[in-house]
Amino acid sequence: MPRHLAYCAALLGVFVIDNPQCGAYRATHTQLAQVYLRDGLYDQALAETRRALREEDGDTQLLLIVTLAYMGQDQPEPALDFLRQAINLEPDNPELYAILREICLHYDRFDQISESLARLNADHPQSAWPLAMQGWIHGQQDRSNEAAVALRQAIALDDNHLFARGELSRILIAGKHYAEAEAMLNQTLRIQPGAQRLILELGDCQLHQGHLTRADSTFRKALATGTGTEAVVDIARIYYEHQHPDRAIEYYERALARAPDDAMILNNLAWTYALEGLRLDYALELSMQAVKLEAQSPVYLDTYAELLYQLGRHAQAVAIMGQALASEPVDGEHRAYLEGQMEKFRQALATRL
Repeated sequence: MPRHLAYCAALLGVFVIDNPQCGAYRATHTQLAQVYLRDGLYDQALAETRRALREEDGDTQLLLIVTLAYMGQDQPEPALDFLRQAINLEPDNPELYAILREICLHYDRFDQISESLARLNADHPQSAWPLAMQGWIHGQQDRSNEAAVALRQAIALDDNHLFARGELSRILIAGKHYAEAEAMLNQTLRIQPGAQRLILELGDCQLHQGHLTRADSTFRKALATGTGTEAVVDIARIYYEHQHPDRAIEYYERALARAPDDAMILNNLAWTYALEGLRLDYALELSMQAVKLEAQSPVYLDTYAELLYQLGRHAQAVAIMGQALASEPVDGEHRAYLEGQMEKFRQALATRL
């Protein structure tokens, strides 16, 4: 099942029946359609939903199964038609709009869906979701002013609309309206306390304003909401992007303690040490572990080569960079940077010789 469809099917909560026709139990048309959808038998899923719709006209779940089956067949037009019908039945159902976003992104239907949302807004003027989605589309198209207007209108209709608030916060941060974004995030967290993603965005926003102590406190709250490594890595990345390498190192070390065999954490920690010129022998060990785990990664090989270079092992750095370049396509996003690294290493080696 394609990734975008698997995501949507998970939202729908596909019903699982192993033997739908066995014994005294016989599945309904809807249940059979769900099983066929799960198994990628889209024609059969559509056939069963047509039978079910004759018995249960206007059922949102059935309309969603049809939507997902057409998406499975890469037919976005009929998928959109049936999804519109479902939204007309339940204009405040957030799961329907999540699927709408998937269609928009996967099939590049921004303008078409924007027109549909205008009609939905006219049909359901008291629903905040069409406006929130319109704001999301404007944001995706880098039309921040229009996005902010639509999202504010959605919040005016529903002050607790978390999606609209989250999107407006991102628009404000992108526009460098950090103080307003911080206020919006604090208000949203009062509605949804403990929302880790929002807490991380709040800390990021505070760092943009130079409020390091405040951000430190915010990130500690983020860690209190979960025990996994994802939030720890995100915090390290945010500190790194804001040029606080000491704190980035602290959080990468925490993440490594929780996931000692994670190649990305090993590499990022080693790279941060390399940029700071700190604990280079230890950083080299970390980098070697990352390369052993993912030997073909040009990014991880680059970190290894950079550390060899900083330790004065220029010939080895050139050799490792050769491997990195061999792993990077000619038109790859890292190609120019890696070639620059190779030139730096070769010049160092030539000077030494």
